[in-house]
Amino acid sequence: MSQPQGGSGGATARGIRTTRLLERALRERWPIPRKIRKPLIERLNEIVQDTASSPREVTSAAKAILSASKLNLESLTATMKIQEHEELIERLEELERRVEQKP
Repeated sequence: MSQPQGGSGGATARGIRTTRLLERALRERWPIPRKIRKPLIERLNEIVQDTASSPREVTSAAKAILSASKLNLESLTATMKIQEHEELIERLEELERRVEQKP
């Protein structure tokens, strides 16, 4: 008789706990070393695509990937705002120089 997977400590219990922890780490922005970020996302992608993964594990992995994507978008948005702000300051300074040079 085979043991059921998942549930309270079955074969997927360790996997789902790890996946949920990874999702939490990404969502809460825990520091993740740069060298393991790509392998981490690749592993989460494997979990999502693996038909042997439990629905809960797939959901947790997908949430983790979405959290990472959200962080990337937020980072890009912040970078764009910083660049826009710097450009506006440069334009303002140029206008001020022009006004000061007029007789």
